[in-house]
Amino acid sequence: MAPVSILLLAAGIVAGLFAAYNLFHSLLFLLVTHLKSAEEIGHELNEFERRQLVEWTPKLDDLLQHDDQNRTYDDVFRLYLGENENYCTCVFPPSIFAPPYQPVYTLLEPEPGMRLLDLGCGSGATARYLAGRCDIEVLCVTNSPAQADICQRTSKRFGGRVKAIVADFDSLSLPEKTFDAIYSLESIGYTKDLDAWLAHCWRLLKPGGRLLILSPGSLDGCRREQDYRNVTAFFENWHYNFFGANLLVFKMRRLGFAPIRYRQLPFWVWGLTWSFIRRLLLWKFRLRMRTMVHLERIIGSTSKAFVFGNAYNIVLARRPLGDSSSRSLEHAAASRRPADA
Repeated sequence: MAPVSILLLAAGIVAGLFAAYNLFHSLLFLLVTHLKSAEEIGHELNEFERRQLVEWTPKLDDLLQHDDQNRTYDDVFRLYLGENENYCTCVFPPSIFAPPYQPVYTLLEPEPGMRLLDLGCGSGATARYLAGRCDIEVLCVTNSPAQADICQRTSKRFGGRVKAIVADFDSLSLPEKTFDAIYSLESIGYTKDLDAWLAHCWRLLKPGGRLLILSPGSLDGCRREQDYRNVTAFFENWHYNFFGANLLVFKMRRLGFAPIRYRQLPFWVWGLTWSFIRRLLLWKFRLRMRTMVHLERIIGSTSKAFVFGNAYNIVLARRPLGDSSSRSLEHAAASRRPADA
């Protein structure tokens, strides 16, 4: 075969693979933006989810600690990612060139005049994208002064519509029924009290308001003690609690959220996204994290069905219109009873 023909064939293969990869992202975008009813899940917790709620509780001194080399989240990401990049492990744009937070905009359906709350805002990239597409206000909450400074500085063009505050959301005090939507992109795993976190979101949402949570990892598919111990090692390394859709829906339903919709994408799907691959390369080769070596060994001894089936969770819930305060408090109290844990 002539060299020119070989080059054309190679170029055709590369172009075909690139087109297929973008088609893959488009399919994921459709799945993520067309969630299904959560009626089939969240009615009970398995043994490992119940133990998780007791045994996996981040402590105050874990705040912002990101790996076993005592680097903070800012040390890891502020130095290696641009100020306008997303901090999430995984986002699902319709192509690798599309804005990463397009699915978030589609799910939240913001309208002019709405007020949104961003819990765990990172550099504020999500808030800036949403405010750039719609005349809304976004309050960004982070426990990192460095991230808040970036968010404030890069959001000046919005004339005060995007603001950042430094606070621990577990103790954040804001007026009730203030926000039309709340979103948490891979930050809920840092809470020290899941029940209080969700109840707080309920109180801050206006009736009809939406709560959107993205969370990697879950234990609803865990069936072996060894797998549970291995995932526990992940928690101890990353100081991040892997709340899955089943657990979140279980807690949300008892607070009174309805309807609740969700999507779970197995690791063999979300692990192929461009966002995740970039983070994996960053962790392993650029940061040379000892944690990665340890976790790779753990994965080797974990059930492959559990590893490749482990889910990335998207949960979207609504506070119903016309709900009563007494009903919400009753559900909040019920969700904190030991029997539910």
